Amino acid sequence: MTVVTTRPTIWTVLKWALAILIALIALFPIWWMVNVVFSMPGEPVSLNPRLWPTSLSAGIEKIRVIFTETEYLRAYGISLIYAVLTIAGVLTFGSLAAFEFSLFDFPGRRILFGIILLSLMVPTAVTIIPTYLLTSQLGWLNTMHGLVVPGLASAFGLFMLVQFMRAVPKDMIEAARLDGASHFQIYWHIALPLCRNAMVTLAILTFMQTWGNYMWPLIVSSKPQLYTVGQVVGLFNSPLSHQTVDMVMTANLLAAIPPLLFFLIFQRKIVEGVAMSGTKG
Repeated sequence: MTVVTTRPTIWTVLKWALAILIALIALFPIWWMVNVVFSMPGEPVSLNPRLWPTSLSAGIEKIRVIFTETEYLRAYGISLIYAVLTIAGVLTFGSLAAFEFSLFDFPGRRILFGIILLSLMVPTAVTIIPTYLLTSQLGWLNTMHGLVVPGLASAFGLFMLVQFMRAVPKDMIEAARLDGASHFQIYWHIALPLCRNAMVTLAILTFMQTWGNYMWPLIVSSKPQLYTVGQVVGLFNSPLSHQTVDMVMTANLLAAIPPLLFFLIFQRKIVEGVAMSGTKG
């Protein structure tokens, strides 16, 4: 039996070369940041950058200093609470609204859904001032609910979940009704399980957006007790912070670790959530 081997074409080689080049360009800044953190203090960082860390103990000491001598650990906790509450709200309100918009007909459904989609075209900067004024009038400045509540309604999340829930077979809903299932039971036991991949994808995207959110926390929370990681990193990066480059890089690396880990762990779910429909074959 002869084994037939196929040689890679020029186009295949070019595609792989381009993919590797893009990966190197994307990963090199992160790798260089790691090298700066895990190096002895005083080593040059801007000229002739190293391609590997030179001192593991020095990097661990910098991380210890960041956590023990600054409010970074508190900011980590605030950011995690902010992200978890926002994810819970976006998934809850988004799935409930998508359930109604996608599977049931009611007066004004198309108009309301069109208005929600229209809000996607409005830049975030346009809505910051009215949102801030409303938050201020409610007395929510420098509070966790003032930080979280304005981000609970996600037009993108609603649009994404609607596309998945539209694929839920109407026959399943009718069968559940005949079996005596209530409206909420249909939502909980039929719609949500079939949209699990979409829910996981939306949770991941919401976490990354919330963790990296800098503008809204900077506006609504001026007290250091409610600073998020983005605000603390902004203080490190300030020209008047008097921090050395390696300490600034350590603060930035610590801020980048959670979303990187979150993405690496759940990246398959993102692909499945985009590629799969709301039903299983």
